[in-house]
Amino acid sequence: MKYDAVVVGAGPAGLAFARSLSEKGYKVIVVEKEDQLSKKPCGEGISARVLDTARIPRREADRFASRRINGAAIIAPNGKSLVIRQEGEMGYIVDKRAFLRVMGEYAAAAGAEIRMLEPAREFHRSSEGVKVKTRTLDIEAKILVGADGYLSRVAKTFGLEKPGERKVIPTVQYVMANVELEDPELTYFYLGSKVAPLGYVWIFPKDGKLANVGIGVQGASPKKYLDKFIREHPEFFSKSTTVEFRAAAVTIGGMLEKIVDERVILIGEAAGQVIPLTGGGIHTSIAGGAIAADTVAKALERDDFSVNLLSEYPAEYNKYWGKKIRDSLKGLKAIEAMSDEELNMLAEILEPEDVVNLANGENVGKVALKLMKHPIFSVKLARKLLS
Repeated sequence: MKYDAVVVGAGPAGLAFARSLSEKGYKVIVVEKEDQLSKKPCGEGISARVLDTARIPRREADRFASRRINGAAIIAPNGKSLVIRQEGEMGYIVDKRAFLRVMGEYAAAAGAEIRMLEPAREFHRSSEGVKVKTRTLDIEAKILVGADGYLSRVAKTFGLEKPGERKVIPTVQYVMANVELEDPELTYFYLGSKVAPLGYVWIFPKDGKLANVGIGVQGASPKKYLDKFIREHPEFFSKSTTVEFRAAAVTIGGMLEKIVDERVILIGEAAGQVIPLTGGGIHTSIAGGAIAADTVAKALERDDFSVNLLSEYPAEYNKYWGKKIRDSLKGLKAIEAMSDEELNMLAEILEPEDVVNLANGENVGKVALKLMKHPIFSVKLARKLLS
C-alpha cells in the first residue's frame, strides 16, 4: 500500500491535513486506532471562526451544532461574574463526533482514505520513505504525519518530544441530563483554588437540558473536585443525572520545540498546538493541519523531505497561531501564581474584551499596558505578559 503521506490519527488536525493535501492531488491515508471518532473528552465549544478555518460552510452547522452560544460567564472565586457577550453568532457547542464526521466526509470526498481500528504499531524510516505497520496494514509513504495526540507515538519514536517537555493537565468531564442554567446560551467557567486548583470548571450547555460539565486541575484529583462542585451547586444539578463519563489529559505547556524531522512532522495536540490557558485545541489543530499540508505539498513536488524544507511549516504556523499559543502560555503561568484574592481583584479590573484576549493569547500587550497601571498586577501579571 503506497501513498504520498500517511497520517496517524483522525482528529481535527489529521482530517484537516488529509483533506488539504488530497485536494492538491496527492494520495493520503489516515489510520486511527479507535473504532469511532472523538473518544477523548472535550468541552466541545468552538468559535464560529473555526468553520471558516475548517472550510465548512456555516449553513452546515446544524449537522453537528448542539447549541449556538452568544457569550460566556467567568465566575471569580468570590462568586462575582464577568459576562462576555457578542452580537450574532459567537460560537457553538458541537457534537464533536458529528463534527469530525463532517470533516472526514470532506477529506474522503477529496480522495483521502480513512481506516479505523488501525493502531500504528511500527515505524521505519529510510532515505527512500517511511513504512508504517498497523493492525492489518503495511503502508509505505513518502512522509509520516503524527496527529496522534498528547501520547504521540510518532513524537516519541523519532525523538521529537524530549522527556518531560510536554506539560499536561488531567481532566474529567460528565455529560449531565436535566441541568438547569439561568442562560443556556452562555458557557460558564469557574475559577479558584477551592473550586479547581490551578485549573477551572466548565459548564457547556448542549441541546435540551444536557450539558458538558468538566474540570481540569493540577496536583489534585479532578473527579473529587468536580463531584464537590456539583454537590455545592444544587441550583444547577439537584435534578441532574450523569449519562456519560470521560477522562483524559490535555496538553497545556505550549508547542514542542521540535515538530519536524526528515520525512516526519507533527500536527495538532501531538505538536502541542493547544491554547494553554483554555486547553482549547480544535481551532489551532485544524490550522496546523492545513498549514502543514501546504508545506508537505511543496516537499512532494520537489521530492525534498529535509528538515530545512519541512521547517517552513512551523515557521508559517508561528506567525499567528504559534504566537497565540506562546502568549496564552505567558498568561497561564502568571495566573497560576495568583491567589484567590488576586483573581477576585483581577475580575474587577478587566473588561470582557480583556478576558477574551488574555484567554486566547491575542492583544496581550494591550491587556498588559492596562495592568501596568495597577500596583499589584504591574509586577505579578503585566511584566510576565510583556516578557
